[in-house]
Amino acid sequence: MKKLSVYIFIGLIFCSNAFAWCEFGGLLDWSKEHKACGKYARDLKESMNLDQFDTTDAYCACRIRLYNLEEYGVEKIHGDDEYRNFPGLRSVRP
Repeated sequence: MKKLSVYIFIGLIFCSNAFAWCEFGGLLDWSKEHKACGKYARDLKESMNLDQFDTTDAYCACRIRLYNLEEYGVEKIHGDDEYRNFPGLRSVRP
């Protein structure tokens, strides 16, 4: 039983997302996009005094923007509601 619970716990660590709503990254994400967007969100949190939810939104907006640039070559695919436009978001380059 102890082994089973350890396997389940390890499995949850590797399959769960750290930022659930934007579905990028995870607990073990060492990508250049994660580093760049994490730094952007932390810097924005300090400069604008954002709470945890707004910081997560800034991180996810950054990841969505970088994903769209890499995948489709444009920043936005849908409308204005795809992500919040945080200050300096378009300057993030991994």
